[in-house]
Amino acid sequence: MNDNIHEHGDDEAAPSTGVNDHAWEREHRHPTPEQARAIGYRRRDAEAKLEQHQQEAREKAGEHHGEHGD
Repeated sequence: MNDNIHEHGDDEAAPSTGVNDHAWEREHRHPTPEQARAIGYRRRDAEAKLEQHQQEAREKAGEHHGEHGD
């Protein structure tokens, strides 16, 4: 029996039953060029938004420290 399967925590491994192999492959194949471009655009937008948020947080923290004379 395979009683030790859960001990290793192999949740990330590809399914071995064969029943859903086609679904796993569809979810893990390389993106098309169009999908890759869209991913790149979303990533750049997210990074810009994060940088803006971090800058606003730094400015707010700077104002906060100025009020208390730190």
